[in-house]
Amino acid sequence: MNQTEMLHQMCHSVLSEADVRAICKNRGLPGQAASSRSLLESLFVSDTGMAGALAALDCTEIALLHLLKAFGKPVDVAFFSRLNPPKKERWSCRTFTQRYQGVFSTVKERLVRRGILVLALAPQTYPEKTNMERWRFALPLQFERHLPPLVECVQRLHGEGDWRSEVARGKLRTVVDQGAASETGDDKLEIVDRELRFAAQPFRAGRLLAWQKRRWQEETSAAKRRSDQGPCAFLPGEAVVHILAGLDAGLWGDVDALAAPLEVFCGFKADSRSVCESGWRWGCLARQECDGKTWYRLAPPPPATDTPPDQYLAILNDDRVALDMDAAGFASIETLVMISDQQAAPGGRPVLLITPNLVKLGRAADAILALPLADWLQKNSPAFRRAIETLRQRRGKTIMHENLSVARVGDLALKVALEKALGNRIVSLGEDSVAFPREAVAEVKRIVTKLGHVVRESPHRGN
Repeated sequence: MNQTEMLHQMCHSVLSEADVRAICKNRGLPGQAASSRSLLESLFVSDTGMAGALAALDCTEIALLHLLKAFGKPVDVAFFSRLNPPKKERWSCRTFTQRYQGVFSTVKERLVRRGILVLALAPQTYPEKTNMERWRFALPLQFERHLPPLVECVQRLHGEGDWRSEVARGKLRTVVDQGAASETGDDKLEIVDRELRFAAQPFRAGRLLAWQKRRWQEETSAAKRRSDQGPCAFLPGEAVVHILAGLDAGLWGDVDALAAPLEVFCGFKADSRSVCESGWRWGCLARQECDGKTWYRLAPPPPATDTPPDQYLAILNDDRVALDMDAAGFASIETLVMISDQQAAPGGRPVLLITPNLVKLGRAADAILALPLADWLQKNSPAFRRAIETLRQRRGKTIMHENLSVARVGDLALKVALEKALGNRIVSLGEDSVAFPREAVAEVKRIVTKLGHVVRESPHRGN
């Protein structure tokens, strides 16, 4: 059901006369709306009286409305159990209606009759459900902009505060410290086939930031199973990110004031101090001390503009380029991975030695080759200048390759497995064909056989 259908059903079929009068009174709607259901339907989603209706809510109800907005679709009555938690005794012996009758009465009185939520019955399904199971609630899109702030206690503070930008940098350094004890397959940063990879995929800046958030979530959710959280619940770290994302620029949230909305978003009482401290430790949150309190907001995003290439790149005598990972922006490292080969510099320093990769350069979009970084490489690195000039000479021409094998692969899963195993050594030639070096034939056959497929060789074998 969409919200238009729900609103029509509520106004014309669900609401009693007493419900209509209550909505008109709480919203300050004109008297004609009490006698005309069509007029009520039209005026319900207007701005009239919304400020007053929302001002009468407590912090738990406001947090629930924000959670409903975040969820983005109609919910059943169990969603509102945080308003009036069902009693736990003999839970398994009670029907759904018995468990949530009190919750339904509360949400209808506090949110529906105040003219804030829409209420309707979902279509009957098989096996048939009771009305209590079929009730659906929704927050009209028109009301979302009127919601009061989630965090009641905020402070306008200057500066970016204290945040650990070195967390991501430290992760990058593990590529030259292969003895890092915490490295696993899911978050391992390594160089494979002369390419910097993160979790077996080519390095991308977004994957590094996602790793920080994932480790934060894992640390704060270890002691609580998601099944304990109730319907439509967030993990603690996810909840804090969502809550703090709603703060205006320059505003910071008091860590203690985060406790109430955090409990609503998580479905259980989470320790806001430990969750925020963990977020700061993983470089996801910034903090400041002021007036004897600790204030938090989201850590600043990576800068949109990078430092000049000559501050993190150096041309070596052997035509290679040295990349200082402590000084380069994540976006620049990502760009270099997309156009070059990489290897760790000797001595365990956070430096990568890069050389141009003609195949990668050929695959790179023109927008990448137009970046100041690519322009700097072309002007200062003889190796990159030759590679880019060769690329421009060959652009648009048909090039014959020797020592290549071509295979037809009709199974998508097999094709993905081959591309993952061979990396840059395999090229897609369309929907069901790939090309790869002849010396990789044995490896391809092994993968095909391992996945339960059969290799059929053509009697006409060319280059």
